[in-house]
Amino acid sequence: MNVTIEFNKPEIKSAFDWQLVQEVNVKNDDNHVIAKAEIEIITLNKHRGAEESYELLSQQDATDWEVPLNLFFKKQNVAADLVEKLQVKVDAKAKDHILIEAISVLPAFRKQGVAKFLLNEIAQHYSKVQSISALSMPMNLFVDAQDCETEENKAYYQAMNLTENALATEQLTAFFEQSGFKRLAIDDSALEEPLPFNVFMASPKTIL
Repeated sequence: MNVTIEFNKPEIKSAFDWQLVQEVNVKNDDNHVIAKAEIEIITLNKHRGAEESYELLSQQDATDWEVPLNLFFKKQNVAADLVEKLQVKVDAKAKDHILIEAISVLPAFRKQGVAKFLLNEIAQHYSKVQSISALSMPMNLFVDAQDCETEENKAYYQAMNLTENALATEQLTAFFEQSGFKRLAIDDSALEEPLPFNVFMASPKTIL
């Protein structure tokens, strides 16, 4: 099976030109989408680091960046204890960071290296980003095909049959760890309630 990658044009997500969203699709020989990633890209700098960026994002709407920006970043860089794990360098310049909002492969094409191919392509395409984060939980808990904005995405997620084909948390953890991500420890005692997801972080270097 031959597959190709397609990066849709990034779009500004909200009121900020430093917050972009992008869809990345894997297509098979028949030009059908068989895998998909929905990513968000933010730029942090010394004048508007992690804390300031989170405050602005939270004023706009609920944001999935809450945990990463508050726990695992310092100013525009990842926190010091992650620098070595991610094989990155602390930089005084503005840094880009990616959050994988969703990544999936249609059931018929799983266990064929498609998801790893998708992550590798994202890492190569965005080789200059400092971090790539993922909040991992079964997709049926946060995606509803009926809520998709486009008919193409609605058809794709309907084909996923999320309720019957959901991957277990253990399977998701194994996938991310085998793909170059580090699972980040979070002290639940400091939270009002345990998080419903696991947090993973990688860099283009650890993925590739």
